[in-house]
Amino acid sequence: MSEISVGGVALASPVEISINNEIIWSSSTGRSASGLMTGDVIAEKRTFSIKWGIITEAERNLIKSKLVAGFFTANILGQSITGYRGTITETVMGRLSDGVTYYNGLSVSIIEQ
Repeated sequence: MSEISVGGVALASPVEISINNEIIWSSSTGRSASGLMTGDVIAEKRTFSIKWGIITEAERNLIKSKLVAGFFTANILGQSITGYRGTITETVMGRLSDGVTYYNGLSVSIIEQ
């Protein structure tokens, strides 16, 4: 079983996944004149920050084709999440004598809707 799948398609295994559990506050949240925080918690959402190690161009292309612009459903570490992605960052290592281009450190965040 892959750590990450999108649309039922397993992606390359990442070297790192970190999860942030974020609190979403109401729009009227802020500090009162006395300095006390006021507002209501309306939801908790997760952000998954994912980083891959050395991957092939084919693995990179699959990741980029599945992490589309807009909303999608992914399974990350057995947790289903509907969300959207942040910026995909990647480093090209180069094409080796085997004719394959390799990448290192491709990373992205998936933010819960």
